[in-house]
Amino acid sequence: MAGYRAPRHPQVEDHARRQTLIARLVGLGLIWILVAIMALVAERAIPDQHLPWTPLSVIDPVGAATRAKAARTGQDVAACRGVLAKGGLTYVIAPEAEDGFCSVKDAILITGGMAPLTPADAVMTCKEALAVAIWERQVVQPAAFEAFGHAVVAVEHYGAFSCRRIYGQAAGPPSEHASANALDVASFRLANGEVVRIKDHWGDAGAKGRFLREVRDGACKVFITTLSPDYNEAHADHFHLDMGGRPLCA
Repeated sequence: MAGYRAPRHPQVEDHARRQTLIARLVGLGLIWILVAIMALVAERAIPDQHLPWTPLSVIDPVGAATRAKAARTGQDVAACRGVLAKGGLTYVIAPEAEDGFCSVKDAILITGGMAPLTPADAVMTCKEALAVAIWERQVVQPAAFEAFGHAVVAVEHYGAFSCRRIYGQAAGPPSEHASANALDVASFRLANGEVVRIKDHWGDAGAKGRFLREVRDGACKVFITTLSPDYNEAHADHFHLDMGGRPLCA
């Protein structure tokens, strides 16, 4: 005996398909409406520095999204320079240069708007300069006022651009310094004349040691790579800060 087959009703099936499609579209629309409402609430309730889709500003405190926004903004040279200018930073554009695996492209020299870098010839990529400016404004200065009651009037360093490979080895990958995408910070000069040196005060149990650790921890929220004396002996006297290496805070 042949099996029973239910009769087909094309009109009913077509209607069911349409209803299913409509239900899916309505559901999808409701999801997007909910997402939009949540984004609107977030923008009103959460500060910009914690929201990855809001524009970057050097006047905003460092937040959960600062590092990602600095890296993204730094990829667009015009946008990067615009953020610096809007934040009151002045700079000159550095000439491009290339020598083997070393190159200086889209680099600038900050001339004002923050505590001067000493020596003053710290040519950096715009994204590195942007991160340095944010860090100096939003991490270094507040930490200095909290710890010492004085501003930092100079950030002393060992250099930004240096045509070499990692750790100066004869072979291996180029250092971020080889593309002017890093800065090695050695010490901080205060308005009262005191100097807080990483090599001398990293292990200090008082205000100077606390200040250095606070500015290192703050750098980790701005730069892609932050290396301190805690990382290895090669960094016993400086912070290595770059915007092109692997994500690392040590």
